[in-house]
Amino acid sequence: MKKFITLLFILTLGFSYSQENIAWNRVDLYVPANQAGAYLEAMDEFYSNIEMPEGVSVSLVRYFYKPKDVKATHSIVFAGPVDGIIELRQIRSGEGYEAFYDDLDVLDAKIVSNSAGQSLIRMNTDSERGNWAQSWQWRVDDQGAFANAYLELMKNFKSLESYVALGAINQGVSRDGESHYIYSNQGSFGDNLKGGPQNQKELEAFDEFQKTVAPISTFLGTTTEVNVKTWN
Repeated sequence: MKKFITLLFILTLGFSYSQENIAWNRVDLYVPANQAGAYLEAMDEFYSNIEMPEGVSVSLVRYFYKPKDVKATHSIVFAGPVDGIIELRQIRSGEGYEAFYDDLDVLDAKIVSNSAGQSLIRMNTDSERGNWAQSWQWRVDDQGAFANAYLELMKNFKSLESYVALGAINQGVSRDGESHYIYSNQGSFGDNLKGGPQNQKELEAFDEFQKTVAPISTFLGTTTEVNVKTWN
């Protein structure tokens, strides 16, 4: 971990990056298609009527592209500073929360998985957030080398103006052992399709990144999701 933190101070990027990292908790759900509207309505009724802790957000997202072994259709993502997430956990109790769950009991939605982690390096944090996002996951054997390769890659992606983050998964890890992810945000379906290297220099940087991380990590796949609604 010391080696990883040192990298944040040694490397200088042509990006704005934030050391104010966030924690997150992701609850993957299977929601039948004919009940998705009712699930959103129940969430909106509760989360629109509480005072959200500062810096904390709750998002309902829908998977758009995913591997065949991912059974979830939606996710609830809680994100923000640790103290804020703890405070929200306390708010998610009492009569109001029980009524929220009573509304969900009549639906056939099921929790598929529950995971948690934190961002490690956040870039372009001031960028306007879009409704589309992609996530790539790896099992990483050498965290410092992986972070170094990631920062070198980002240094050469001058066309990238949207929010992007490297983060760690530390709870709810599957047998595949996923430990790190790269998350990027896009404004539209078209932006999502046009992602990736935009010129020869970026293509070479991406190839170099793949060559560098291949010996010290295992790529486990990617997903694409669409934001349904975010509270706060």
